[in-house]
Amino acid sequence: MNKTIGIVTALPGEAKALAGRRCRQKTKGFLHRHAVLKDETKLVVVQSGMGMDNAFSAANWLSEEGVAALGCFGVSGGLDPGLRIGDLVFADAVFLEGDGGVSLVWEKGGLDSDVTFNFEAADGLTVSWGPIITVQKPVFNAAGKRALFDRTGVMAVDMESAAVARAASRSGLPFFAIRTICDSADVTIPESIYQCVDPQGRPRFSHLFGLIIRKPLLISHLLRMKRDFRAALVFAPQVQRCLAGMHIKANHRHDG
Repeated sequence: MNKTIGIVTALPGEAKALAGRRCRQKTKGFLHRHAVLKDETKLVVVQSGMGMDNAFSAANWLSEEGVAALGCFGVSGGLDPGLRIGDLVFADAVFLEGDGGVSLVWEKGGLDSDVTFNFEAADGLTVSWGPIITVQKPVFNAAGKRALFDRTGVMAVDMESAAVARAASRSGLPFFAIRTICDSADVTIPESIYQCVDPQGRPRFSHLFGLIIRKPLLISHLLRMKRDFRAALVFAPQVQRCLAGMHIKANHRHDG
């Protein structure tokens, strides 16, 4: 039985945290890392870049490579006030906020969600099952997070999971999403800092240095974000061990 799991991450730090410091490979423009889990399951982690379009392309490439399941992993903004940095959210539903409002993209229990995890490996971690939402633009401030939570009741927000879920459905593959909280519901991130990275998560140094010169107080925000990003990913090895015990039901893959 095929036990290759394909996972889309937006940022290089997320891919490295999950797959380890293995040499990156590049195939058809996609940067990816490989790992073999303790139960011989193969893990292919693709760094897609941020946003729906990038994630959808990366997920389709994984599907073409013949993976048995598609997943999404990475840092996320917390919407539920009870979530703290480093808490893990295993999605039981994925919503998308688009121009026409909020729509359900995937819900656990259908043919494309037939995976179970080895949660014994998550012992001691703060793990929740709950809905997450994918948005087109980042939610930077605490007021925006609170409004989105009040409107939808979802636990966490990202920019990629809905795209991977759609790619999985299109290919007839089981889907899952695991998010780790990087900025909690009460945290506001200056929008100007977001402009300091490109869609692949690489620093735009000229923009960054110019911003710091104009607004030196942003240094404290940058240091906090770096600390919180690392804290959010510190439990990635335990996530990998949860994947090692994953059970994947019969593949419902179809063409077209």
